[in-house]
Amino acid sequence: MKDYLNEINEKFPIRRTEEQKKGLFEYVKSEAESVGLNARIEQLEKKHNNIVIGNIENASVVYTAHYDTPARSLLPNLMMPRNPGFAYAYSFGIPLVIAFASLGVAYALQAAFSLPYPAFAAIYLALYFGIFFGIMRRGANKTNKNDNTSGVAAVLSIMAENPNGAAYILFDNEEKGLLGSKALLKSNKELWANKPLINFDCVGLGDNIVIVAMEKAEKHPVFTKIADAVVGNDNYNVGLYPKKGSAGNTDSKNFPCGISVMACKKNKKGVLYTPYIHTKLDTVASSENIYFLADAFSKLPAFVCEETV
Repeated sequence: MKDYLNEINEKFPIRRTEEQKKGLFEYVKSEAESVGLNARIEQLEKKHNNIVIGNIENASVVYTAHYDTPARSLLPNLMMPRNPGFAYAYSFGIPLVIAFASLGVAYALQAAFSLPYPAFAAIYLALYFGIFFGIMRRGANKTNKNDNTSGVAAVLSIMAENPNGAAYILFDNEEKGLLGSKALLKSNKELWANKPLINFDCVGLGDNIVIVAMEKAEKHPVFTKIADAVVGNDNYNVGLYPKKGSAGNTDSKNFPCGISVMACKKNKKGVLYTPYIHTKLDTVASSENIYFLADAFSKLPAFVCEETV
C-alpha cells in the first residue's frame, strides 16, 4: 500500500494559501486518475474549494477529511473525544483566562492613570486580542502531520484500495469553522439526510481508534458493517460511541448520518486524547494507522441502502 502519509507530508506540509491548496489538488487528481476516478474542485459560496472524487449521489458511503492546515499555536488544540466536560473547559477556559488577565491589567492602568472609559476599553481589547492572537494564531503552522495530513492519507488510501461504490471529499476551510463541510450540507440537505459520511480527522497518532456516530448514523446498516470491519484487531483498541457523551469539533458532526474517526493516546487515568495539534510538535503520525484504517474501511461493501433511518 502506498505511503500517502509521508509523501503528502513531505510535498505539501502547509495547505493554507490558494497556491498551496492547488498543489495538493493536482496531486490528488493524479492519484484519483490512477485508479480510474475523476477528481474535481467544487467551489461553494465562492470561497470554499472542496475536492470531490467520484459520484456523491450514487455512492453508498462517502469518505471525507479536511485538507486545509491550521495556524500555529503555543498551546495545543487538545482533543478529548470521550471527555466532553474537560474538552469544553479546555477550549473555553483559555479565552476566559486571557479575558480576565486583560481586564485586570486594563483596570490597573485605568486606576493608575485615571483613564476615561474609552481608553480603558481600548486597552482591554488591545490586550485581549494581542494576547489571544499571540498565543493561538501565530501564522501558518509548518508541521501538520497528524492534523490533518493523516486524514487525507486515510481517504486516499481507502480510495486506492476500493475505488468503486464510494465517493471521497476533501473539505476546505475546516480550520476556519468547518466552513467547507457546512457549505456542502447547505447546498443539498436532502441528499445528506440518509447518506453515511465517514470523516477522518487526526487519525495518525495513538492506538486507540475512536469512532463516534450521530444518532441517525447509529441506526444505519453501514454502522454495523463498520463494527464488523474494525473490531478485533490485536494492535488497536477500537471504540464505537454515540454522539451523546462525546465531544469533537469535526466536519461530520453537522451531517445527520455523520461518523467521525480519530486516533487517540490514553493517559494513566484512562482519558483518551490527541496531543500536539496546531503546534510545532505535530510531527508524529504512523503510517501503520493509515494502513489499518484503509484495510478496515475498504471492506465496507458497495451497496445502496434503501431503508429509511
